[in-house]
Amino acid sequence: MQALARTSAKSLTLKHVYEPRAPSELREAWLRKDRTIERDAADFWRANHLLPDGVFPDERFGELCMAAYDGASLIALTTARIRFIGFLGVKLVMLRVAVAPDKRQNRLATIIQAESRELLERWSAENPEQEVMGMGTVTQTHLFDERGPARGLLRSSHLAFIGWTANGEHMRVAWFDHGRIPRTRPEPKSSSQDGF
Repeated sequence: MQALARTSAKSLTLKHVYEPRAPSELREAWLRKDRTIERDAADFWRANHLLPDGVFPDERFGELCMAAYDGASLIALTTARIRFIGFLGVKLVMLRVAVAPDKRQNRLATIIQAESRELLERWSAENPEQEVMGMGTVTQTHLFDERGPARGLLRSSHLAFIGWTANGEHMRVAWFDHGRIPRTRPEPKSSSQDGF
């Protein structure tokens, strides 16, 4: 069931609230060096074959953003990496979402993605020297193809479709409230600069 709630008295934006269909407790991990989440993330990545060959879990610990638990079990995880996106001319924090196979279709991805955006937006506002203007994602799964055309705007996370990657995947951006874009179009550079 979905309901609408105002995010704050000053905000005119309505936040859609989704309840998970599976028990879950969200824990913030962004820049916290939480040893328990790091250990559980390493086990989660290994069990679900989520790390490329030659990449070790400790290389990704600095990217941990948010973890979802069912009791003592890690069932969903987000990681984030700050990247300069050349064709936009801004830095975004690029988010990855992973959900345990047996917990998919329970709205966990929707919830952890939305909560990660709020966490990262708050961090960005508190650290303006980092100049991070929004959160980006690239959809690398085709699990949703059978549902028909995807929405242009994902209301829960504020992610809007902005185009296709070179691999034909959806790229989306949720601009932070304090996010700004350059006054003029950035000079084109090689496509390898931002990997999209």
